[in-house]
Amino acid sequence: MNKAIWLGLLASTIAFAAADPQRPALEAAMHRWTMAVNAQDVNTLNAVMTVDVQLLDETTTVTGRDAAIRTLREVAARGQLVATTREITIAKDVAWRVGGFTQSRKNGDVHALGPTIEIWTRVKGTWKLHRQLAPGLISPKDLLTRPSLKEPVLDSPKN
Repeated sequence: MNKAIWLGLLASTIAFAAADPQRPALEAAMHRWTMAVNAQDVNTLNAVMTVDVQLLDETTTVTGRDAAIRTLREVAARGQLVATTREITIAKDVAWRVGGFTQSRKNGDVHALGPTIEIWTRVKGTWKLHRQLAPGLISPKDLLTRPSLKEPVLDSPKN
């Protein structure tokens, strides 16, 4: 295949991905979801999740908006949640995001972190979270096996 054809394919692929008119609305919904979790904003959570939303990790599956909101309140009580995005793919009325999360305690120590994959669906023109797989978010494994470096050491040996 000659260089002109390859360059044409690459340019059209980049233009198609960059010109997706749904991406800004989807990214805004994803941002609203993360902010609503941290703020424990029930009204916004209701608006950005499907009725049959599922939150999954390696040990727990939470099904339904009411159960998800209760679980997310518990998640938010453990500390600030930060979501990162590696990839967003949109296919008509379904999209998925591959990324990660970090959750920090009030003193700044990282409490939980891990990869995520989310499935979003467009319902009556609005993007809503339909499924989220985030190992360690619902049932975190405590990452701290020692006291925080910010805490005083009370039992160090005296020489």
